Amino acid sequence: MFFKLRSLVAGDLVDVTLADGVSAQFKVTDVVQYLKTTFPDQLVYAGHGQSTLQLVTCGGTFDSQTGHYLSNIVVYTSLVTLIPPVSPTAVPMAVPPAVSP
Repeated sequence: MFFKLRSLVAGDLVDVTLADGVSAQFKVTDVVQYLKTTFPDQLVYAGHGQSTLQLVTCGGTFDSQTGHYLSNIVVYTSLVTLIPPVSPTAVPMAVPPAVSP
């Protein structure tokens, strides 16, 4: 799932379905690659005073001796909208086929 994070670009949308059925839509603001040796923990994981989502995965050069990537890719986002869940009582109605005269 996170393998394709590196292909996201600023402006892309990321949808997350929460446990209560609400869909949170986030807009990608930046995609950055950091060496693991200089990973900015506070920048990535600290609160920013707004609703954000940071997605983190491995990336960059693969070190075959250690079996690990040397970098992390971080996708920064900001909340765009919350979409309430569809009411379980709302049943979609079938549209009858058109009748020819």
